[in-house]
Amino acid sequence: MAGTSPSPPGPEPGPGLVGVLGHAQAQGAVVRALGRGQLHHALVLVGPRGVGKATFARGLGCALLCPQRPGTGCGACPTCQRVLAGNHPDVDWLVPDSKAGLISVDAARACHVRQTHAPYEGRAYLVVVDPADALGEAAGNALLKTIEEPRPGVHFALLTTNLQGVLPTILSRSLPVRLGRLDDAIVGSIVTARAPDAPPERHDMAVLLAEGSAGVALELASDPSLARSLELVKQAITAVRAGPPAIFGGDTHPLWLAWTAATAPSEAVPEDSPEAAEPEPAGAKKKKTAKKTAKAGGDAEGGEKAASKKDAPALQRAAVRRLVELWILHVREQLRGRPGLPGLPPPPAVAPGTLVAAITALQRLGARIERMGNVRLMLEQGLLEQSALLAGT
Repeated sequence: MAGTSPSPPGPEPGPGLVGVLGHAQAQGAVVRALGRGQLHHALVLVGPRGVGKATFARGLGCALLCPQRPGTGCGACPTCQRVLAGNHPDVDWLVPDSKAGLISVDAARACHVRQTHAPYEGRAYLVVVDPADALGEAAGNALLKTIEEPRPGVHFALLTTNLQGVLPTILSRSLPVRLGRLDDAIVGSIVTARAPDAPPERHDMAVLLAEGSAGVALELASDPSLARSLELVKQAITAVRAGPPAIFGGDTHPLWLAWTAATAPSEAVPEDSPEAAEPEPAGAKKKKTAKKTAKAGGDAEGGEKAASKKDAPALQRAAVRRLVELWILHVREQLRGRPGLPGLPPPPAVAPGTLVAAITALQRLGARIERMGNVRLMLEQGLLEQSALLAGT
């Protein structure tokens, strides 16, 4: 039985493939080849994560099968709707089905058998391998003959972020189609459509951080920790401008309150939340949990404290990595003559050379926290460096 793909965004009929935004060169090449009846039977769609490779494959499926607009697809007919929903019998999604994240030999063999009887309803049959990197040698060999000498009307779309991850035997029989990063305007429109409840600041931040990847932008727009990270950068910049008294202002200072929030475990639940009031699971699982907590600290509270202490360095490093990433992006925006990231303090009146030095110092901070044990101490040192740069202007 054909696999299913992730739910697609709503189709946008146009001169290119259904639902595909951007990638004008790749779309044009595929549409022209379809119009001439010369589309290569095996395409490798290669591009960064989240730029729309799966969406492109769905659009290709519509172009191959749509009875209303052959060669592009209409996006509205029952055939296109079934392709977009991932339940058309002539579009087969071959995805990892093992604990190792690989496509099993059995799944590849079953796909080979299915294509020997295809197409089932339309005039074409499309096998989407997502990702192609998940084809090991044995599974790849099970499909190799099919890809090498496909039946009439059978097509392959192999999705990957790295051509080197695709088996050479398959790659040599395929045609790469490169999908680059999307324009920020396109990424922004996708986030607006698919994450309409994201706060404006998080929306704009997600687009800037995604670097042309709509998938990454959607993840960021739905990530509440981004707001905590943004608050930490805001308080860090404010403390740097105020100098050492703010940097060493103690745990109740806004800077370190933001630090505490940014380094808290993502699964932490406030005591007054409804989730905290839910009963413990019953039975064996409850006994196992009790045993673990008793070993760690003698009771549930001790177990939680032990786990929190164990995870703290990793959470702190992650918080500083995100802080450095956001802060550098903020400064780079200022170097471009822009106001910086939304929600952060406006740029100081300093020379461009000082901003470049600030970026270098932030990069040093990012490197230090990977080597040193006391992450907070390294952060304090990094903030002092930033403050000294401003004082010297």
